[in-house]
Amino acid sequence: MYYSSRAVVIKNRDLKETDALVTLFTEKQGKLTAVARGVKRAQSSLRACVQPFCQSQFYFHKGKSLDLITQGKLLSFYGNSRQDLQRTLWCMYMMEILDKSLLDRVPMPDLYTSLCHVLDKLSEDTFHPVWIRYFEIRLLINLGYQPIIDQCVKCGGTQLRPYQFCVAEGGLLCSQCARGQKVFALSGESLALIRLMIQNRYKALERVTVSREAEKQVERFLEQYLQYHLERRFHLKDTIALLKKRLDLPIDKPSGGC
Repeated sequence: MYYSSRAVVIKNRDLKETDALVTLFTEKQGKLTAVARGVKRAQSSLRACVQPFCQSQFYFHKGKSLDLITQGKLLSFYGNSRQDLQRTLWCMYMMEILDKSLLDRVPMPDLYTSLCHVLDKLSEDTFHPVWIRYFEIRLLINLGYQPIIDQCVKCGGTQLRPYQFCVAEGGLLCSQCARGQKVFALSGESLALIRLMIQNRYKALERVTVSREAEKQVERFLEQYLQYHLERRFHLKDTIALLKKRLDLPIDKPSGGC
């Protein structure tokens, strides 16, 4: 049986002398691993299509254990991101999250659309790291871990100031329910930014100006939330932080608003 789908390449690894195993996040099938035969030959038409974090249209033959990639057409190579070290690392960070958090063959077309939108944004001249936070939120929602921010997650109350988020409970707590709980304090600006992301209002995100304090607070919040619910620590996030500290990379200093 043959089928086709758009896909973003998560990773590839060697298989025999000229073949490769390619892990993909596909639009129609979700995450899957397929064999690309002869892809390491210089003349292979698939070679450009299976590079990490590029988007391609693939044609597959369904196999007994692993599917076979029969053809491919490169759609987006995201060349600007590949020319910048930190943008490349952010792309690889998203691939790492997908690889570690997604089950095989669980279709998530909405997440696929969000991923491609963020990859497009990453390749633009005025990229802002808030788009990485947008991707993290969209991933959490698609995995069933949407943060509850409009009412107390325990009692349902709506008197939520000051904003105290319990990572273990997955939502905001009112002052009474927050007693004795380990909570993450959020500012009003941070909460408004998270709400835009949950509502998938990426057009509004393009126009919003985010303060440095809110940006960092949301980053720390999502880092804790992802690690708790996915039970993973993402190594590339640590690498990015180390490079920013040692090399003073400029990507987190955008020239304009979001």
